[in-house]
Amino acid sequence: MIWLNQSLYHPLDQFEMIVLFFHWSGIGMPVGPAILTNLTVILFLNVFLIRLLFSSIFDRGNFNVWEFVMIETYDLVKSIVRSNTSLKRNQYFSLFFFLFCYILTANMVGLIPYSFTATSSFVITFFLALSYFIGINLISVFKNKWTTSNLFLPSGVPLAIAPFLILIEMVSYFAKVFSLSIRLFANMMSGHALLKILIGFSWDLLTKGSVFILVAILPWVIVTIIMFLEALIAFLQAYVFTVLVTIYVNDALVQH
Repeated sequence: MIWLNQSLYHPLDQFEMIVLFFHWSGIGMPVGPAILTNLTVILFLNVFLIRLLFSSIFDRGNFNVWEFVMIETYDLVKSIVRSNTSLKRNQYFSLFFFLFCYILTANMVGLIPYSFTATSSFVITFFLALSYFIGINLISVFKNKWTTSNLFLPSGVPLAIAPFLILIEMVSYFAKVFSLSIRLFANMMSGHALLKILIGFSWDLLTKGSVFILVAILPWVIVTIIMFLEALIAFLQAYVFTVLVTIYVNDALVQH
């Protein structure tokens, strides 16, 4: 309840992590790290929603709108993998499919009032980007062995500039993790903060009564339009994140 009351006053309070449960000592004092926060609750909720969606797409052979949505999502991710990678037999497709579904679900859940947008937390977006980045490069090392070094030193480079080129390539290569995570985190946070500012402004006008009620209509119209735009951005950010991950996978695993 405290979190809900706080979120009514400041646009950035909706991104604050709130401790919901502590380890408790025998004298009634919280000790150790928090074991439950609003972020962990929403993360489990997102996984539960995805699991529920997958389990309900088929309804005894009858047409189901969720079945149509999942088929279209499957075809979309499949087209992303085919157009951005040259991997045989759509390798690692399930990882890309889950990544797209999870980011899209997290983005959409964040549009629900008083919920929490997991992808507006840099910790989560950085974890997603870093885990896929580490996995990609581990597979590349086991698959391509020493040829993986071609990512940092292309053939035919003069020996005199090789150390500088390796340094530049390594910095740009590892910067992909930050570019992936910051892009998703910044877009979701900025859009949700703008929505909160407009909603707060409209609510203040409504509570003043009289002529201000008529003035408040325009911000509410703008909020409605932005809500649709935020839903579109939620989809586009999941799409862009997945596309970039597939490109990075292709660069690391397919040695030219």
